[in-house]
Amino acid sequence: MKHIVYLVDDDEDDCYLAQIALNPRADCELKTFHDGQELIAFLRMHPGLPLPTLILLDLNMPVLNGFDTLVALKNHSHWASIDVVVLTTSDHQVDKDRCLALGAEGFLTKPTDFSSLQEVLASVSTCWQRLSAIEHLR
Repeated sequence: MKHIVYLVDDDEDDCYLAQIALNPRADCELKTFHDGQELIAFLRMHPGLPLPTLILLDLNMPVLNGFDTLVALKNHSHWASIDVVVLTTSDHQVDKDRCLALGAEGFLTKPTDFSSLQEVLASVSTCWQRLSAIEHLR
């Protein structure tokens, strides 16, 4: 079973690094979006596509930021079940608390170097793939 991950991040470099980190994995399909509005529009236009196992969401984006995107996802009956992990440069406790209160399943501060980012992305992706497989067995 292919593990689908959506990355919502306006930083082109981070999107590129995520593609390098995750695309070599045969069990993972990564799709990137540059802001929350682009993600929400895609989900609305493609209601028949399988939902992602995981959405990695940046907070600081133009048009529709991470907080507002999280609210839109968690308030939609079909999308609320998608696991969302906030992956951001913020290390502020207030941001973490707000994201978790809005329904995010996790909050991670982005590492500053590629090797660490690759490790974090691979670990989070693998963890959610395993959790998803367990949920399908229930």
